[in-house]
Amino acid sequence: MEIEAVGTMRTCFPEKFGIPRQSGLAPLARGVLRFSPSNPPAVWRDAMRGLEGFTHAWTTFVFHQALQDGWKSLVRPPRLGGKEKMGVWATRSPHRPNFLGLSLLEIESIDFDEPSILFRGVDLLDGTPVLDIRPYHPDHDLPKSASRDGWIAHAPQPRALVDWSPQALEEIPTAAARTVPGMPAYDTHEVRALVESLVSLDPRPGHLRGGTGDWAMRLLGFDVKFRMDSDRATILSLE
Repeated sequence: MEIEAVGTMRTCFPEKFGIPRQSGLAPLARGVLRFSPSNPPAVWRDAMRGLEGFTHAWTTFVFHQALQDGWKSLVRPPRLGGKEKMGVWATRSPHRPNFLGLSLLEIESIDFDEPSILFRGVDLLDGTPVLDIRPYHPDHDLPKSASRDGWIAHAPQPRALVDWSPQALEEIPTAAARTVPGMPAYDTHEVRALVESLVSLDPRPGHLRGGTGDWAMRLLGFDVKFRMDSDRATILSLE
């Protein structure tokens, strides 16, 4: 069996730290899917025909930076504080057989000229190989029978209250001007909302939550430096 990527996703996340653990948690986290030169652009335009009528699409991709670590049958989900193990098939861990990921992404726009697709709410690392996309249909993709959330129902999603230092607020326009090649521009309001939404998710490893310390997260073309004190965060600077 041979699988070839249909394209590569450019996203606002050049590093793994800070990426939301699920899609949709940070709606302003954008990604652009650009297609492989293995086929002429006309082929990809044909493949996208009709997709513009849908709001969301399932995106199948490869956790390409997890390949070197190998897969694990037992993993430590961050939602459980990194202290308890679960079977990999009961989690969304990247360390899984064949390293396949599946995310439900919102379609912001489709460019048939380039061709490319702009998504919102992405949880993918910049440069992620994409294998397939298919439309989301609520009549078919939601279970008709009663469903259970398993261990996730008892593992709350961490949230932090976010404050800004005066210095960080002053640096927002400069950060917004640092447009990454191949990515859509962000205005000052979007940069502030994006940074705040990501820091509020408390990106620290599960076993390090609850303490105090300074952290840095690479985003687009700048670094977000912030201080965590229990469940409160202060954004110190955008450098």
